[in-house]
Formats: sequence, structure tokens, C-alpha cells
Amino acid sequence: MKTIHYSLTGEFSEPIPQSGKGVVIVMDSQLISTHQVTLPKMSNAKAHKAIPFAIESQLLDDIDVLQCHPIKSTLANTWDVLVVAKETILKIENELQKAKCNPVTILPDFLLLPFTKGKVSHIENDGLTTFRSDLYQGGCLKTTLFNQLFGEASLMKSSLSFDPQIKVNLQTNHASKGVQGYFLAWRLPVAIALVAILLSLTQIWAQNNQLEAQLAQYKTNNTQQFRSLFPEVGRIVNIRAQSKQGLETAIENNAHYQNDLLSKLALEVFPNSKANKITLKNQKLSVEILK
Repeated sequence: MKTIHYSLTGEFSEPIPQSGKGVVIVMDSQLISTHQVTLPKMSNAKAHKAIPFAIESQLLDDIDVLQCHPIKSTLANTWDVLVVAKETILKIENELQKAKCNPVTILPDFLLLPFTKGKVSHIENDGLTTFRSDLYQGGCLKTTLFNQLFGEASLMKSSLSFDPQIKVNLQTNHASKGVQGYFLAWRLPVAIALVAILLSLTQIWAQNNQLEAQLAQYKTNNTQQFRSLFPEVGRIVNIRAQSKQGLETAIENNAHYQNDLLSKLALEVFPNSKANKITLKNQKLSVEILK
């Protein structure tokens, strides 16, 4: 295998061989960030669509300009995610296409370090330390920062060596697939749009449920209020119509009250007053007025 390194400044360690075979492109780990995310149980296709949004808060750039490469972890519903700028991958692929070179894989250089469970393999160069802390987790840090973060870990000095068993490939091949590549380029925007629509529908469904709950509460409150005002009503069929009927009856009863004997006597004694009771004693009629 011929290993060609792609630097942080966008340069290859050597020219890409024309129509080369068995070429491995190794990217500087500073160009890549690694993440791990646990999702609810779902299909792989749905997980691939959800992962960019699940790690969005951890990213420094907008997800539209980044390429996420999910790898299923051995842990249930957990994914390791490699994130790289789309522009970086496209630059590499354009150079590969010019040389008509189809590489074996494109991967970050930390994956060339050996993996040993429970240990952190690393290599130091010019004040930078490239490390591998898990099967698909690693990166490149300043050596001083690396020592602060992993000073108490089980460190293991190693060297870079490509393992054909590594099944990671950041290659997209958009440029070499013609029309198919064009449509592939739209896969992420379409996925984002579908997720946005799904989230909108979920929000509408939640709002409808909330409104239905509020409506049910209003109906309960209205029923209780109606019962307190009109306890004589046995069955509620139409609150609005029955309330109107009850109010009309109350108004009619009030009118009858205004025309009863006590009211007429009160008006005779004190205008604009209401009588409380009348008493006949020793042939003398007394009218008690409400205060």
C-alpha cells in the first residue's frame, strides 16, 4: 500500500500517481473531529439522518458545510461519528480525479495508530500529539494539552501503520459519478428538509394535543359553572342554549317579583324601594323596607 498524507494546509506529502492503485490517502487529524452519540432505537437510515442534528451543538461550523461519517458502535444505539468539512473532501477528490486515481480509502491519520482496549496509543511530532483513545475516537492536540487531558491514562507510544482491516472511508466520489454524484450531493439537504418537515409535523401534532386538552378543560369548567348556576337542570344537552333559557327564566321571575304585593306596597310607602315583609297587627298594616 502506498500511503500519501494530506496536511492541515492542504498539501499532499507526494504527488498522486497517475492511475495509481493501492493508494491510501491519510488526512491530518486536525481536519477531523470525532464524536459519539446515543440515539433512541431506530433504523440505520433514520439514525444517519438524525445524527447531524444530534451533534450540531458540538460543532463549530454549520452542518450544511460538514460531512458526517457515522460508524455503529458496539454499544447499543450508540454511534461514533467522524466529521470533516465537505470542501476538504471535495478538494482531495478533485485531485484524485485529475490523476485518475481511485484510492483504497481516505481516512484520518489517528486511525493508523494501533487500538488496544483501555489504552491511549499516541505519537508526538513537533509539539503535536496524534492519539487514538478508542476504536473510532481520537485526534490531534498540542502535546501540553494532551498531557493535561490524558496524563493519568494508560498511554502507549506507537507508530503510524495502515491496517487493511480498517473499514473507514471518508470518500464520496461525487466528482467521478457524473449525474449520480450530482444527485448524491443533494442527499443531505433533502434529508435535512425531510427532518425539518417531520419536526414541523411533530410540533403541529403536539400543539393540537395541547389545544384539545385546553378545550376539554374549558368544557369541564363551563359544565361546572352551569351546574352551580342552574342546579335544577337534570341533563345538559346544549350549554349555550340552556344557559340562554335559564337566563330568560330568571329575568321573567325577576319581573314577576317586581309586580308582587310586597313590591307594590313598598312603592306606596317609599318610592324606589323594596319591601322585606308586611305585618298586620291590631288592624294596623306595617311594611318593613329593605335597607
